[in-house]
Amino acid sequence: MRALLIALALLAPPALSQTKDHLAEKDGLRVLHAWTPAAAKGTEALIYLEVENTSPAPTTLTGGNAMGQPLDLVGFSYGAAGEDWTILPGLPVPAGADLHLEPEVLALRWTDLPADLAEGGDLRIDVHLGPHALPVAVEIGAADATGHSHAGHGH
Repeated sequence: MRALLIALALLAPPALSQTKDHLAEKDGLRVLHAWTPAAAKGTEALIYLEVENTSPAPTTLTGGNAMGQPLDLVGFSYGAAGEDWTILPGLPVPAGADLHLEPEVLALRWTDLPADLAEGGDLRIDVHLGPHALPVAVEIGAADATGHSHAGHGH
């Protein structure tokens, strides 16, 4: 039994660092559960995440960047021309509120990917919230993923 406890203790630091890696925090702002479906080079990726504003002040989500390229904040619409994403200038996140970017609602869109996003990997991005650029790891799921897996971590 003691050997099992020692083995579990030795495994704990990597698991904790992986958990922390998928959470960005600064001045009462949190970005977590970031994910995107796998995508091929030259196509677009839609990145989904959660923003929590536990600070006493409102902030605005305006987009982000990945590998030096902009990530546009986009909103989903469905009209006569079919499905479409519209670039939004920003979304307010009031003090004490949460904002969820979800499929067919809101996303960060990265057009013309410079490389494949392979399932099981991570992508590093910065999320722009007010004056802050919060670095976060984005989990890359299956190409047909419709939600964040939460596998291997929780916050």
